[in-house]
Amino acid sequence: MSFQKVNLEDTIRSSEKTSVMAYGYDENEMKILQKYCDEQSIDHLIRVNDAMIDLSLENILQITKESACPSALLPVRAVIMNGFSGNDLQGFLKNFKNTGLDRPIFATVTPISKQWTFKALINELIKEHEIMKNRRKNK
Repeated sequence: MSFQKVNLEDTIRSSEKTSVMAYGYDENEMKILQKYCDEQSIDHLIRVNDAMIDLSLENILQITKESACPSALLPVRAVIMNGFSGNDLQGFLKNFKNTGLDRPIFATVTPISKQWTFKALINELIKEHEIMKNRRKNK
């Protein structure tokens, strides 16, 4: 996976619903995330749980009702965004700290990652996070 520069001046959303997939959050934190997503005019917040991690991102984005299954198999909190314009993305990330929640791993869905399972994406993001952390340490 590689990083792509986001055009922050892009104000055009994709034709898909703006969606956020959240993993690793408890009930109270999900309420905070729901409120934040409502404030940010996000169409759909999906709580990804352990029963869903082997599904593709594309399939998860189609889910309309989740079960209360826990999310403990992967050692992270993650927020995966879909359908955002560059401008929306910048605002979402900038204002996330106002939720009071710890910073998760953030990512956006791409045409390639849309076919990946949630677990594969998270594992790749964990690897990238470690690489970036080591680069900063070595500077």
